[in-house]
Amino acid sequence: MTLAETLSFLPYGKYALYIWLSYGITFILIAGLFVRASINYKKIRTQLKNKYAREND
Repeated sequence: MTLAETLSFLPYGKYALYIWLSYGITFILIAGLFVRASINYKKIRTQLKNKYAREND
């Protein structure tokens, strides 16, 4: 199997721009949501840790 045969699904004909742009936007949005969720998780965890540390004193 040659590289040309392996990558033959990439062009998508005249719809290539629309399809690859859609894939790109979707990937960027999902990656952004993951990063945002990670940042919020760390922030909330720190806030809860501080809150319960003050209550136990």
